[in-house]
Amino acid sequence: MFDGLKDKISKFFEKTSKVELKGKSVDELLDELRLSLIENDVALPVADQICSTFKGELEKVEVPRFGDKKRLVKSIFKETLKKFLIPSEKFDLMNVIDRKRELREPAVLLFMGVNGTGKTTTIAKIAYLLLKSGRTVVLACSDTFRAGAIEQLEEHARRVGVKVIKHRYGADPAAAAFDAINYARSKGINAVLIDTAGRMQTDKNLL
Repeated sequence: MFDGLKDKISKFFEKTSKVELKGKSVDELLDELRLSLIENDVALPVADQICSTFKGELEKVEVPRFGDKKRLVKSIFKETLKKFLIPSEKFDLMNVIDRKRELREPAVLLFMGVNGTGKTTTIAKIAYLLLKSGRTVVLACSDTFRAGAIEQLEEHARRVGVKVIKHRYGADPAAAAFDAINYARSKGINAVLIDTAGRMQTDKNLL
C-alpha cells in the first residue's frame, strides 16, 4: 500500500516541477493527487481535505517560476500532512490511566485500524509497558471475525503475562469488551486494551 502511494506521490512532485502552479494546472494536478490517495485506500473525505488544505497552502506562497519548485512543493505537502497526522495536543497515556485509577475505574483503550497495521502487536507492547510501569492490564479480544485472531492475542498475552477475556468466533465483539471492562472493575485492574478486527472505511458490516 505505502510503496504504491509513495511512487504516485513522487510522480506528482515530478509533474509539479514542469507546470505553472496556478489555476487550472494546479486543479488538474490535485485531481490526480486525490485519485492517487483514494486508489491507495485513503478515505474520500480525508483525500478531499488533504487536497483542499494543500491547495490553500500553495496559494499562500509565491512559487518561483524557474526555481526549485519541486523542493518547495514537497515541503508544503509535508507540512500539510503533518496537520492530519500529528495530534494538536500531546496524549499522556500514564496520566489518563492514573486519573481513571483515582476514580476506581479502568482506562479503556480501543484499538482500531486497517488490516495488517500491527494493532495486536501494539497492544502487546503497550501492555508490557504498562506492566513495567507498575500498572495492571487485561486484554479483550473483540476480533471475533478474523481466523486466528483469538489465538494470536492469547499468545501475546501469555508472553507478556496478562489475562485475555474472549468469546467464540462469530460472537458479538462488544460482549468481549463489556466483559473485560466488568472484569477489570471487579479486580481493580487499571487498563483494558481492546483488540478489534482490521477494517477499511468501506467494510460496512464491521463498522
